[in-house]
Amino acid sequence: MKGLAWILILFYVLVTVLWLANSSYLFSIWGVSVWFLSIMLGFVAYKKINSSIILKKLIYYSSTFMVFLVLITSLIHFTVTSMP
Repeated sequence: MKGLAWILILFYVLVTVLWLANSSYLFSIWGVSVWFLSIMLGFVAYKKINSSIILKKLIYYSSTFMVFLVLITSLIHFTVTSMP
């Protein structure tokens, strides 16, 4: 489970970079699907990790940050689409 957690953390860094760059890869149907799947896997990994407290906190905070990015993205999308 530790390996999955480290891979997810690296993936979260990649998602953050793509989000900042407003990449079309991240905001496609496949990108958003993989993004949501990674968030769910992050919280599953958080529940399953027992040994490393630092890794457990790191995966929790990064998964929570991904949820924050999804909320901000939704807010931006609805704000922009409601403009005339």
